Formats: sequence, structure tokens, C-alpha cells
Amino acid sequence: MSERDTVAALKRLAGAKPEFRLSELQKDTGKGQSRASLADIIRPHLDDLGLTLRPAGDDYVISRRPEEEPLTVSDAGRERQLAFFRNPEVPDYIQRQVEAYIEKKTSKSPDDPVVLDRMRNAILVQKSQYWKERQVSYRKAYPVLGYLAYHAPVYLVQFEHIFWQFINQGLAKPHMRILDVGTGPGVVPLAIIDLYGRIGSGSAEVYAIERSEEHLEAYNALVPAAAEARGGAVRVEKPIREDIGALALENLPDRIDLMVFSNVLNELRHIDISQRADLVVGLADRLAPDGTIIIVEPADLANSTAMRQVVRAIADRGLTIHSPCSFIRETACNPARCWTFEQKGDIRPTWLMERLAEGKDGYRFINVDIKYSSAFLRKDTRTQHAYRVPPGAKFARLSHLRQHIDRKINVVAALISGNLGDNRTKVYKVCDGTPANPIYAVIPGTLRGPNRDALGEIAYGDIVKFYGILVRFNRDHNAYNLVVLPGTRIEPAECPAGEEGGTRAT
Repeated sequence: MSERDTVAALKRLAGAKPEFRLSELQKDTGKGQSRASLADIIRPHLDDLGLTLRPAGDDYVISRRPEEEPLTVSDAGRERQLAFFRNPEVPDYIQRQVEAYIEKKTSKSPDDPVVLDRMRNAILVQKSQYWKERQVSYRKAYPVLGYLAYHAPVYLVQFEHIFWQFINQGLAKPHMRILDVGTGPGVVPLAIIDLYGRIGSGSAEVYAIERSEEHLEAYNALVPAAAEARGGAVRVEKPIREDIGALALENLPDRIDLMVFSNVLNELRHIDISQRADLVVGLADRLAPDGTIIIVEPADLANSTAMRQVVRAIADRGLTIHSPCSFIRETACNPARCWTFEQKGDIRPTWLMERLAEGKDGYRFINVDIKYSSAFLRKDTRTQHAYRVPPGAKFARLSHLRQHIDRKINVVAALISGNLGDNRTKVYKVCDGTPANPIYAVIPGTLRGPNRDALGEIAYGDIVKFYGILVRFNRDHNAYNLVVLPGTRIEPAECPAGEEGGTRAT
């Protein structure tokens, strides 16, 4: 049996049992190989599989490595962070640092009309390049200053939401080793530093990669100073200046707990979906065995659907999609039309943003709404939800809705959007991993009673059972609507006992 087949047999046994003997693996691999030589073959693979090997007489015991306890946040720290989200704004100390950097860079006050006008022009150029799907250049100073003024405030608060979700799902360790790939001026590290400082628990060492010299200059001016201002819970390592497509893995830290690609992959327009997936999987070699990758992209149709295709391709190469997708039918999805995103409360405009908006067409320089598409991927098999549709359960597959048009049926699906409609007609995207056509749960404007708000309290990515829901086909959009009726029963799908959230797929 080849080494590859031996490792595959090891994975099967490890998936079935928390602990077993090497002699059991020896039986699976056939005779003719001593236990000592078999132990030598599997040792290089144990770390990546989260396994340990210890002698036991003339045999060995193989067991799963005990998991480190996740980061815990005090009630007071949790309340401080939730209060921040209720009234989100870029903290004063970061706003002051950004303005001080602009003054240092331009030798003029951020209030100077020339400085403001040049930033406005840079912002308008960036927005034009973005919508024309052209590469945005950050080789000169003012594009970076414009980015700090217009894009960075939303992205900073946005990543605090994402990192808070990461903590709440039990994925954060008390001490984290974090790599931000394509960091720009350091928005993701700034968000991490700010959140750690607010909750008052946990620590991290942050590494970053960026190719733009102008971005790195801003990073070095802002990020270490923010870490110091917030008490030193985050240690900032010297960023690596390199193009992410030409990275040498040996130059990166190993055993990374969290690797972040925030608004990065969509800018690699010179490579296709498959190549983007290859890039991420290659860098995942530096993850710890229980490491996580977070991918974040803009919420528009083109970038959101492209991201879902990249994530699917990454999963096809061996990583696990942790969330928001839940493959409750244990089938691979078709993400070509999967436009799904999250939306959070608007931030308060920064002082600098308000000054930019004082000129002509000021609304063009106000950027406060948070909308984004994201995915968590794992190097191990951990997923947000362990629920799978039981064999024989009377729930229709969403890919079979064409057979049930104008009928009331039962379905189970993950809720993968907030309300896409309005206060009258509420629309939520749902998925069970099987459909090629988009599927929406619709609460009509005429509906009254408890079902009117039944989906409002269900979290993004959670799994819901619908009993007696009406199937309609929307020809204009080639999509299906599942219409909630007064008699429709809506229930959360519960995981087996002891597997509620943050569980491992079996």
C-alpha cells in the first residue's frame, strides 16, 4: 500500500474513532509492514490531521489532539463590544492617527482645501476603476490617503463584526497568530487591535503582506502606534513586502491560527477562479492544523458570486467550509448564481469624511453602509452546524422545487441573507446545498400574525425547517419563491445534543 493510501486509511479511522491502536491501521493496510515502519510513515502527517501517537507496549495509541480552550470574553467586555456595534464609529484615536499621517505625508493640514480636493479626485478615480472592474493602483500617495478617508472606516468596523463572529463561534484561541494577506494600510490589523483593546481579553501576534510601498508606509505609521495605544495585547510584526502571487512559503510564519483575505481576491483579475483557489490553498500550508481562513469580498453581484465560486473551488481542494454554508444534504453546491451577503448597521461618518462631503456633490464622499460577503474555511473538518437532513425525512430538496410549483410542501434550509425586501414584503435567501436556481423565502406584505417576524431573529447561516410553505416560480428572475402562509410552521433545526454550534462534521 502506498503512503497516500496509508494516510487515507488513517483519516478514515480517525474520523470514526477518537482513539485507536496502530495495529488497527496495520490491519487496514495489509501485512508485510512492521508497526515501527508504519509509525515512521504516518508521523509527518499527524500534525496536519490533529493526531498524536504514543507507544503502548509493542503497539502505539493514536488519538485526537486535545483542543485548546477557546477565548472567553467577560460579560463586561462583551457588553462594551456590543455597545460599540449599537453606535459604530471609527474610534477617536484611530481618526487622529489617520489625520496626523495625512499631515505628515502632505506637510499640510487635512483641512487644507488642496489636500481635500486631491483626496476627492483620488476617491472618484478609485470608484470609477472599481465599477469598470479595473485594477486600482496604490503606487502614489493620494490614492492611499483617499482609501484611508473613504474606504477604511467602513472596512474597519466591518472586520470588527467579522472577528467578533469568529470569537463567538468559539474559533479564537486565547493567543492568536494572525496573517493578513494584502493588508493595504492595515485596516484588518487595526480592527483586531481595537477589538482586543475593547474586550480586555485575549492577545495576538499580527503578520501582514503587502506589495504597495505607499500602503506599507501608511501601515507602519498607523498599526504599531494603534497597538501601543490599545495596551499592547497585539504584537505587530514587521510586514512583508511581496506580491501575494509570488510568495515563498518559507518566508511566512508557520502554524497560523487565522489567515485573512479581505477585499483581496477580487482584485486578482488577471487570474481565474481556479487559480485564485490554488493560491489560497497553497498559502493554507502555513495554517495550524486547526487554523481558519476568512475571505471577505464586496457585496455586489459580480464579486459576491465570484467569491462563492472561489470558496467552492477551495473546498474541492480539501479545505472545509465552516460557514455560512451548511451542506445539510451532504452535496456539493453550484455557486454560480449564489449572490448572498450580510448587512450591518451604518457607521457614523468620520471627521475627515464630513470635511470631504462639504464640497460639491458631497454625498459621493460619504461611505457608511456595511455590506459584505464572507466565508470561513478550516484546515480541519470543523463546521458551524452539524445538522444533516435525516434519511427518510419528509423535506423536499430545493433542487426539486419544479416538481412542487403551486403546492404546499416541507423544506429545510439555511438562511443565508438578511431581509432583501423591505418592511412590507420581506425576502430571505435560503439554501440546502442543492439548488441551481436561487431560492427565496418570502413573507408577503399582506401576512399578519406571528409568522410576519418569524425570520427576523434567525441568525445568518442558521438552519430552519418550514412546514406547509407554498412554492411559486418567478419567471422574471428564473428563481423560486417559498411563500410563508398564516399556517406555515417555522422552526429552527436543532443539532444533536452536545453539538450546538461550533461542532465537527461527522
